[in-house]
Amino acid sequence: MSSTAIVVALYFLALLGWGLYNFIQNNRKGGGTVESQFVGSRSYSASHLLATLVAVWASNYTLLAAAQSGFANGISGPIWYAIGVGLPLFLFVWPLNIATRIRELMPNGVTMIELIGKRYDEKSRLAALAIIIVSNILFIVSVVLAIGIVLKALLGTSLTTAIIIGGVVMVLYTALGGFEALMYSHVFQLALAGGAVVVSLILALSNFSLSEIIARVSADSDRMLNVLAWGPNSMLDFFLALTGFTIAAPVLYQIAFSGKSDKDVTRAFKWFGLTWAPFAVGTGIMGMICYLLYPSTAAQDAAPTLVMNLFPEWAAVLFFLGGMALVFSSADATVNNVASILIFDIYKQYSKSELTPKKAFRLSIVSQIVLGTLGILGALSFGDGILQLLVVNSMVNIPLIFTIIFGLFWKRTHPTAAFWAMIVGLAAEFVLYYGFDKAYVMYTNFAGLILSVAILVIGTLVATRQSTDYISSMIKQNVVRGEDVA
Repeated sequence: MSSTAIVVALYFLALLGWGLYNFIQNNRKGGGTVESQFVGSRSYSASHLLATLVAVWASNYTLLAAAQSGFANGISGPIWYAIGVGLPLFLFVWPLNIATRIRELMPNGVTMIELIGKRYDEKSRLAALAIIIVSNILFIVSVVLAIGIVLKALLGTSLTTAIIIGGVVMVLYTALGGFEALMYSHVFQLALAGGAVVVSLILALSNFSLSEIIARVSADSDRMLNVLAWGPNSMLDFFLALTGFTIAAPVLYQIAFSGKSDKDVTRAFKWFGLTWAPFAVGTGIMGMICYLLYPSTAAQDAAPTLVMNLFPEWAAVLFFLGGMALVFSSADATVNNVASILIFDIYKQYSKSELTPKKAFRLSIVSQIVLGTLGILGALSFGDGILQLLVVNSMVNIPLIFTIIFGLFWKRTHPTAAFWAMIVGLAAEFVLYYGFDKAYVMYTNFAGLILSVAILVIGTLVATRQSTDYISSMIKQNVVRGEDVA
């Protein structure tokens, strides 16, 4: 067995050991409370929440796609990539302050679908449920495939073997550990990924003197130093897609619900951008360096090409382990979150039997194994078609952007208007996307966004001729519920 294989095996054993330890602890406690499987003890500080946000939201894209953007677009790549990913998350703090708003409306919330159901009605809840489940299963498939790609590069195995090995490890440690274990493992995963980026950037830059860097960059300044080289249309489309993906990401709501206080949650989301940006900018610069050294490389292979050709073996292993740590963090958090939706928004809604803590514990394990297995099968089936799935994944979330925002802040937003905004907006996007040239995908996303907003506004004004206040009633119900508990 090679030294690389030994390092990877030790990494996997550490994850599985941590999951098994927490499984034993949870089993002794009878599975904890029903909610603890998915929001823990709701006592996480800003530092824990921030580590989880960065580890989960970085995903496989930061170490791979950010490098691709730097290779293809020069300095505009990492700049606009960081803005596109980081800025939508800042909406959870300012000016909308979504994170504290959802905690006010549902202090004991677990899933985003619960919130939509209570704010609107059953048909809106079901529409959002279908969209979110499809979107997140596609995302699980994509991250399992990313695990396979990174593991293939590390071990030199076939992609099929890498997907199966990496996917099985991810499924087992996620299902065994539960939310509490994942929160603490994300701190370790983030430290590993951060170390990988720092070492990789130092090694990449060490191949040039300062004067040589200035000379090479200046020789191709139109590409390397133009902050708009990515192109306004492409940048705007990327930002819109990421905004839809962010606002409709149920895992972010789960993280917000698990915080100790509004202050801790706000701080975590507030500091996300500054904490995460070095990952994107650092790997984006690596992509730029790859362009200077290996300009004939395919853009999507910028990071692996630079690492495999330039780094010593130990540094290459560290880089790919850091990438795998981020992918694992995204995968485990998403699987755990979708499992919470299956249990709270399907099983609990329609089952006649009581959802006890022990039953929730068992259902959590089973549902996470099923979701992980679907991710493995999907990754094996779709292969290179995963990029198409990621495009579709972003598209389906676009009609949810203002359905959620209006629901949280416009007290009159009518449930029927919300339902049709999701259905018609989504249908229009798919008709336009599959009926026209893919080069116009940006206009497809804009069409879905504008149509959903129009339906929300016009439908609400027509349906609620009086100033019906749906939000205050939710807050009053929470106050009454708190008094009953007291």
